[in-house]
Amino acid sequence: MLERAKSGFTRAIPNWVQVRIPRLGDDTRFAYKLLLPAFLMMGIIHFLPIIWGFYISFVQLDASYVSNWWNAPIVGFENYAKIFNPNTIVGAEFWTSLRQTLIFTVGSVIGIYTLGLGTALLLNRDFRGKLAARTLVLVPWIAPAVVTVLTWQMMFRTDTGMINHILRSVGLIDGSFFWLIGPRSIFAITAVWTWQNFPWAAIMLYAGLQSIPEHLYEAAETDGAGRWGKFRYITMPQLKPVSVVIVLLMVVWTLINFTVPYVLLGASPSDSGKVLMLFIYNYAFSNWSFGLGAAMSTVLFIVAMILAYIYYTRVIGGEFEGGAI
Repeated sequence: MLERAKSGFTRAIPNWVQVRIPRLGDDTRFAYKLLLPAFLMMGIIHFLPIIWGFYISFVQLDASYVSNWWNAPIVGFENYAKIFNPNTIVGAEFWTSLRQTLIFTVGSVIGIYTLGLGTALLLNRDFRGKLAARTLVLVPWIAPAVVTVLTWQMMFRTDTGMINHILRSVGLIDGSFFWLIGPRSIFAITAVWTWQNFPWAAIMLYAGLQSIPEHLYEAAETDGAGRWGKFRYITMPQLKPVSVVIVLLMVVWTLINFTVPYVLLGASPSDSGKVLMLFIYNYAFSNWSFGLGAAMSTVLFIVAMILAYIYYTRVIGGEFEGGAI
């Protein structure tokens, strides 16, 4: 009777469903059991805050409801309407911060990749002290972030900073520039973030250079290709898989970077250095407007995901569709 019921139940299931039901072996089930604690921790640490922040963006969670947040009224898309309206105070500052964030991201990614590629090409050559040079290159990346930013803060000081002193010594400026306040603060945070992360790009690109077969350069040299020709038609195409990963990760990391702008410029910088992460922090925690802050965080998350998706589909999905990456 039991076997007849099982067979009848199996016949009742469509064929396409039966095909797609995976049959897990003992080893696979054991592997999933080992991964279960990690998945649970990821859910608690990453996914629950994302879901909670998304919910807060639809309620009026401010100073009146901090102690009893469960009674905060649901306002729907009112928070989003405020930040997207450039005629409101918060909307105007939001769009200004978003523009500065995009400038910060584009400048940083270009600087990080360019310096990383140049450093990787130098490390790929044979010279005395190559091991020590590779170790020194990693210093900006492995050094504590706060210590690095505070060091740059002293260098950017108007009167006693090293940056203005060097520029005056070589005759590029006469007086002193204000780097940490005013319109040049965006250049300051871009320079510090670039300095802090170009070693990571350099090591990744150096590993990619090491994996390029030597016979490709030998064949190109036989065909009469010069140094620029080998770089353009061999080095850069072979570095494409690692390059797209570097650019994608640096775009996301730069969009959500908070440490460098906050430590270098403070909690209330000028408009030039007020990137979106700083503006969200100030508006949410200084004004106790957690609903609006969560709405702006959600918008930043969506912008980062859209840029990552476009970049993936246009570059990675188009160039490496055959599974080369």
